Amino acid sequence: MKILSKISTCLAMLAVLFLATACEDKKGESGPDYDPSKPVTLTDFYPDSGGVATKLILNGDNFGSDAENIEVFVNGKPAAVISAIGNKIYAIVPRKPGEGDEQGVVQCDITVKVGDKTVTYSKPFKYQIQTVVTTVCGIVGAPDDVVMGSLAQTSFPPVTYLAVDNDNNIFASLRNRNSYYNNNKVILVNEDEDISRLLIPDTGAPLNQPCMLDDGKTVFIPTDNHNEYWTMSSEDMWSPIKHQMKPTTGMGAFDIQFKHSFAMCTVDGYMYVRDKQGILYKFEPETGLTVQVAAGLMSGSDSYTAFSTKHPEVLYLAYTNNHCVYSYNIKTGAHTLIAGISGKAGYIDGNGASAMFSEPRQLILDENDDMYIADTNNHCIRKVTPSGKVSTVIGQPGKSGYQDGSPEIALFNRPFGVCINKEGIIYVADYENQCIRRLAIE
Repeated sequence: MKILSKISTCLAMLAVLFLATACEDKKGESGPDYDPSKPVTLTDFYPDSGGVATKLILNGDNFGSDAENIEVFVNGKPAAVISAIGNKIYAIVPRKPGEGDEQGVVQCDITVKVGDKTVTYSKPFKYQIQTVVTTVCGIVGAPDDVVMGSLAQTSFPPVTYLAVDNDNNIFASLRNRNSYYNNNKVILVNEDEDISRLLIPDTGAPLNQPCMLDDGKTVFIPTDNHNEYWTMSSEDMWSPIKHQMKPTTGMGAFDIQFKHSFAMCTVDGYMYVRDKQGILYKFEPETGLTVQVAAGLMSGSDSYTAFSTKHPEVLYLAYTNNHCVYSYNIKTGAHTLIAGISGKAGYIDGNGASAMFSEPRQLILDENDDMYIADTNNHCIRKVTPSGKVSTVIGQPGKSGYQDGSPEIALFNRPFGVCINKEGIIYVADYENQCIRRLAIE
């Protein structure tokens, strides 16, 4: 660690000296201008490896001194160009420019574009993906009484499921351990503002996986109580309203048994929900008017759902009691195994049906359609790629506990929920630890 600290210090000093030199050039005569009649040449760069926000010194010739005329790309992803002085460019490495190998290393091409000329260094930059979990709020072993305020003083009973809006407000469902149908709550947590608020002091029936409407301003929360659900919107200062799903004309009365998850579909504008009997419904968010979509979807299991980001007609379902993940295409009706072995709990990283889960619950998808799942009884956060490859992101399989840090040491205790914000930060509802955890994958 001391060696790394010294290297970081040296890099910082180098960057400061470089910037000072660039500033001196700007005070007097401007530095050498870019000459479009000559080629842009590259020699080397320093350092040759690092992670997000690593300071890069790029050496070459005919860069010019106008940083606005220069673009730098790391594996095609734009890097921030700070300054240039003719034969040097100072740039900052962007976040996660690709998928890593088994060791989390991404071999990255570094490309420089000056004017209409584009050149690439002959050697790659080794980007090291860094994964770390920290605690946002909550106190392990705290009583069920809810304490709100700053995040440091915030405590609550077991936290189940999460959603996050465009302003980084996290909505958390809380489960009372002493009475199943009383004192279940909803809280709001904002990490940027360092605050927590109690939004619903007693929802009655337990709350399940929240879902944001596609406007990013309204949250829908299903309950275990038949056709009932709650909504809250920033436009109404998060005032809670209780609703009922209602049959459309000609459908006839229906009674949903244990709905665990809502998922918003951008294809048709409906909210989708599956009950424990394996029936899939959809309802209009404005009216609650409901129609049945399909039946026979793994009857007898709880399920948690989310739509694909790249293929919004595809609904992913984590079947908790059956320990597997399926997809359902709302256009074709195809119900397809993605990963896990139906009816068999266990722990195996692998591809498709060779992988194993143990009570997977809430799942989310990032911008690349990679899926992240709270694998509850394995005490891990798992990742599933679009091709069905399953890996463990963080947590020690089969070992419960509480520990912040890297994948080598981090511990969870039966995580139930996950959500992801627009910056790609994943938040985890760590149920038995009574905490909301922050998972940064750089």
